[in-house]
Amino acid sequence: MLLQIRRYARSFAILVALAVVGTACGFYIVLRQRLPNPLLSFYPVNGAFASAAAVVPALGEPVNVAGVRVGEITGVSLKEGQGIVRMRIDPSKLKRLYGDAHADLVPNTPLKDMQINISPGHAAAGVLAHGATIPVAQTTSPLDADEVLSALDTDTRTWLVSLISALDQGTAGRGQDLRRLLQALGPTTTQLRELGDLLAARRGQLARIVHNFGALNRTVSQNDAQLRTVVQAGDKSIQALASQDVALRGAIRQLPGTLHTTRKALVDLGGLANALGPTARALIPTAHRLPTTLRDTQTLLQGAAVLPLSKIRPFVAAVLPLAKTLPVLASDLRTEIPALLASFKVLAYSSNEFAYNPGGKNPGFLYWFAWFAHNADSFISNSDANGPVWRTLVLSTCPQLQSLTVGPLLQQVLGTTFGCK
Repeated sequence: MLLQIRRYARSFAILVALAVVGTACGFYIVLRQRLPNPLLSFYPVNGAFASAAAVVPALGEPVNVAGVRVGEITGVSLKEGQGIVRMRIDPSKLKRLYGDAHADLVPNTPLKDMQINISPGHAAAGVLAHGATIPVAQTTSPLDADEVLSALDTDTRTWLVSLISALDQGTAGRGQDLRRLLQALGPTTTQLRELGDLLAARRGQLARIVHNFGALNRTVSQNDAQLRTVVQAGDKSIQALASQDVALRGAIRQLPGTLHTTRKALVDLGGLANALGPTARALIPTAHRLPTTLRDTQTLLQGAAVLPLSKIRPFVAAVLPLAKTLPVLASDLRTEIPALLASFKVLAYSSNEFAYNPGGKNPGFLYWFAWFAHNADSFISNSDANGPVWRTLVLSTCPQLQSLTVGPLLQQVLGTTFGCK
């Protein structure tokens, strides 16, 4: 079986998914059909109405509190000429009802699907026991139009018919006008809504203002001495300003021109600020070299201070030509110094390699160079008219000589094969 399941795993998974979805849909449909849930608990309550017409149990007709569904109608019966409507309430949505609770039986749709709107009442009236009945004095039932009309006399009914006929004549063919009227009322109602919201907000703000004003008055009453000092100081400040009103008026007159000049200066300063950043960054290397330059300048000034005043002019005249050549010399030095530094780096590396002593049996190049100088006398002991010559002996076999690049060259230069064939 497991082998077959693995073979048809995809189809098996689809069947399982369909079964799960079907089961979930079935549960949803059953719950929407108001199947009693045994896991939920409700408490019963009844309402006595003068008329319970059009109330049909088992259709899930709701029981609402402020538009929120808290239960449903479960049954209806007739007792002593009153319609007793049985209801069950969800305690998680409405924990309890009180003795002055009020119930209204109202149509939910034009087809008179009924619902009950409950006002829970006040705690001072005491809790209404489970299964108790709200009396008919605290309930209302809807009235049908025929009941209202049947209560009117003949003249009133005739006048009402005339009114409806006149209304029909007045609105006949005026559908577009009524539509435009309603459209024109739309912005007005929106503005009225905004006005109402503002008034509601203003009411809350007014309450806060009154509260804050009361707190301010209490604080002022507690700190009246400090307030008196503040008022006296403010009076002196105002008197000082009043005594300088002419100067203050002149300063205010000059303020627009000053602000204009300041705005123009700030605009011009923008270009300077943009150029100042790169300039400051370019001056950073100069600032790094400035301490050394100042020390050298101090030495120069100390040397120049020794000169008598009569010798300063000839000294300047003699130094001026040299100073004119300094930029060219500095440019040449900037060009040559990198190569010179590289040369000294190579020289330092060569010196380090030549003087390096690895230790152990190899004492390094410097040691063997001394031995080379010592043994040089033995192989430069011969000389001719051109000076001392080195004695050496080169040993090679014919294959080695022919394999070297210098072998054929020596054969062409010396004209011999060295006995090699």
